[in-house]
Amino acid sequence: MNSIQFPFATQDWTLGKNRALALQAAQVKSVEALSGALWVTVSGSSQDFFVQSGDYITIPCSHGQVVIEPLGVDAVVRIGQQAEAMRWDEQQQSFSQAVYVSIVCPMVRGLRRAADWLDPSPAAIRAH
Repeated sequence: MNSIQFPFATQDWTLGKNRALALQAAQVKSVEALSGALWVTVSGSSQDFFVQSGDYITIPCSHGQVVIEPLGVDAVVRIGQQAEAMRWDEQQQSFSQAVYVSIVCPMVRGLRRAADWLDPSPAAIRAH
């Protein structure tokens, strides 16, 4: 079964038998079982959740802890975390910074090398 495409950052964890993962509920927006079955406890919620392979749940609150345990065997869990959207001006600045670092800087270094090769150091010429 295809995994759910979350509109936020995700992180995958492999949980061994009798191992638990505890996270702050404010950081967790969803839990998906990629393989195996999960037992999910959310503090502040009156019920526990059981998630089968291929299924997911949305965490109902943003306070307390979320504890995730595999049922029986190893399980792979995908944690959906809310991603902070960058403001438009930050995105533009980030893009222009990336262009500068990846294109302009190497081009300038290459031009400097070519200029040094074509016209050796003036100080060395004056010394003769």
